[in-house]
Order: sequence, then C-alpha cells, then structure tokens
Amino acid sequence: MPSGVSDLLAILAGVLLALLLVGLLALGMRLLRAARQMLRRRPAVPPRLRLSALRLGRARAQARAEGARAAALAEEVQRLRVELRLLRAGSAAVDDRFLRAKREFARRFHPDKLPRGAPDRAIRSGIFREFWAVLKRIERGR
Repeated sequence: MPSGVSDLLAILAGVLLALLLVGLLALGMRLLRAARQMLRRRPAVPPRLRLSALRLGRARAQARAEGARAAALAEEVQRLRVELRLLRAGSAAVDDRFLRAKREFARRFHPDKLPRGAPDRAIRSGIFREFWAVLKRIERGR
C-alpha cells in the first residue's frame, strides 16, 4: 500500500477512535446524570423524620398500653354500676320499710285520728309531735 493510503487509514482510524471515546464519555455522563436524579428522587431520611418515626412508635406503644388500661377501667366501671344497682335496691327496701313505719306511726298517733273525748289524747299528741320531728330529721338525713 502506498504510504498516502496508509496515512489516510491511520488518520481515519484515529478519528473513529476519538469519536468512539467521545460517545462513550457522553454515554457515561448521561448515566451519571440519571443516577444523580434517581438519588434526588429518593433522598435519605433526614434525622428529624427518623425522630418523628421513633416518637410515632413510642406513641403507638403508649396507645396500646392506654387501651389496656382503658379496658380495665371500663370493667371496673361496669362492676361499680352493678354494685350501685344492688345498693340502690337494698336502700329502696330500707326506705320502703321506713316509710311504712312512719305511715303506721302517723295512723296510730296523729292528733286528727284520735277521738275528741279520749282521756289519753294529750299524751298521744305530745308523743306524736316529739317523734314526728325525729322522723323528719331522719328522713332529711337520707
């Protein structure tokens, strides 16, 4: 081969090699740019968010503990309601007995129920007034 053609081929090979290197460099730059954009889209968790996640975990644990405590308190309230119903039923029976006794006392000793000429009218009236005041005080104290 003449030296002019071989020089031309050498130059052509050098140009092709340079173009190939430029293309590879451009491709590498594009890949780096794409990787950088992907990293920007998914940033690392900042410390403030990590603390928020930690606080959220603690809050959830505390809420679970409070839920158990609330359930125990609800059971206690239910038990106390049952006891209150039983006490009210018992005190209603006591109140009923008291009212019946008070009515019977009034029926037997009230001055309006006594005959006018009864010899013990004054004594019964005095007993009624004295004990009626006591019964009223007992009734108010309940």
